Amino acid sequence: MVGDEASKLRSMLEVNYPMENGIVKNWPDMCHVWDYTFGPNKMDIDPKECKILLTEPPMNPTKNREKMIEVMFEKYGFAGAYIAIQAVLTLYAQGLLSGVVVDSGDGVTHICPVYEEFALPHLTRRLDIAGRDITRYLIKLLLLRGYAFNHTADFETVRMMKEKLCYIGYNIETEQKLSLETTVLVEPYTVSCTQFHCKHTYRLGPEDHIQLKKGSAANFLEDLPQS
Repeated sequence: MVGDEASKLRSMLEVNYPMENGIVKNWPDMCHVWDYTFGPNKMDIDPKECKILLTEPPMNPTKNREKMIEVMFEKYGFAGAYIAIQAVLTLYAQGLLSGVVVDSGDGVTHICPVYEEFALPHLTRRLDIAGRDITRYLIKLLLLRGYAFNHTADFETVRMMKEKLCYIGYNIETEQKLSLETTVLVEPYTVSCTQFHCKHTYRLGPEDHIQLKKGSAANFLEDLPQS
């Protein structure tokens, strides 16, 4: 099962992720995702009559790129294939040819300068910390508070919790003050536990934030040219 269908039954399934840090690690599972995407359940296309545009993060390993093209041509038989860097396409969508793109997805974060449609790899910065790592850290915080999230399906539960309740605090001192002196930021979250036929309510305070090293973001940006 793939995608939303697997998510609905995640409490009874072992959920796997074919990509890690933006790179395909499990090709059989990745092909299963593509089978589902190109098949009658989603796009319902004949690859031999189509050309495909694939996206990749900056600094994607050459072997990973070659394998993607090999699969597209030899397994699916697409008439043509092109791989584009996600940061460049982001600027295209805004009608721009030059700029600096900060792209933080599920598995990897990139700061990528683009000049006249060309990504500049020697100035690109890669950070293997992204949404999935924040979810793992939130699970760790909840475990420290005594809440058990041990099943693979629990990862998706915490991910949804993160997306609904968590945010970036622009002024950490203000956030900490609100956390200590008020309950204005406290939000309830109810999780259905079908295996126990009950419900648990979790309250997450703003003290459950992720602390980055001071100046780390500035260090990444120092070498980037201004667009």
